[in-house]
Amino acid sequence: MSGFRLYHISEQYIAYLNSIDNRVQWNKGMKRPYVGIVLSLNGLNYYVPLESPKPGHAKLKSGSVIIKIDGGRLGIMGFNNMIPVPPECLIYFDISKVEDEKYKMLLYNQLEFCNKNRDVITRRAESVYRKTTSKNIPYYNDICCNFKKLERKSRKYDPNWKRDRR
Repeated sequence: MSGFRLYHISEQYIAYLNSIDNRVQWNKGMKRPYVGIVLSLNGLNYYVPLESPKPGHAKLKSGSVIIKIDGGRLGIMGFNNMIPVPPECLIYFDISKVEDEKYKMLLYNQLEFCNKNRDVITRRAESVYRKTTSKNIPYYNDICCNFKKLERKSRKYDPNWKRDRR
């Protein structure tokens, strides 16, 4: 089994999903695209975003919908924010081309953590997915993206879609 690779996603696709479920993270105009890993859930590619470390991460408990990466020193993985993504919307993220050395090292360390903890990450994604889609657990339904709805819309995604600019 090969290791994880980092990806970001077409901004247009993110805008499309955000128009369907406002819990989908969208960083329009931000300096850095979201970066994450891709795994398989329910026969689809699911993108799990990685977040850079923030002071508030120290207070978060690793469990349920997040995994602290190296105790939070390297950020977190938010499984509540994972989204289905068609292969044509995945954009390989080449860490070696990152110019900011501090950010580059963070990404290498995050990817190394993900690859060392592949089984834990996969089990956590499956658990969050299952609890959100097959059980009526208010906590999960309140903070997680609507995976089933996003899956249906993902299958119908048209690359020519444009966000209504009204």
